[in-house]
Amino acid sequence: MFNRSQIMKSAWAHYRRALAYVASNPYLRGSLVRFGDCLKAEWKHAKAEAAKAKRDAAVVARIDALKSEILNLDYKPFGIRIGAERRALVVELSKLEAA
Repeated sequence: MFNRSQIMKSAWAHYRRALAYVASNPYLRGSLVRFGDCLKAEWKHAKAEAAKAKRDAAVVARIDALKSEILNLDYKPFGIRIGAERRALVVELSKLEAA
């Protein structure tokens, strides 16, 4: 599910950047930079990206469903009032597309 090799490479890059930052900042001299903390941060980032991708897929699926519902409203008989339902669907669709 996760590309562990890429996470380790990112963690090492994060660690090297943190070491360089601590070394270049005189106020942080003597501060401890741990690889484990960098690795933990990269795993957290990878998990957040996976959750975002999953959420984005769900949003795209809902947008497609809303568009098909709006199109299906045109095929209802003339005696059925669809104005309020259409407005509600369009509002929800515009909110999802704006996000």
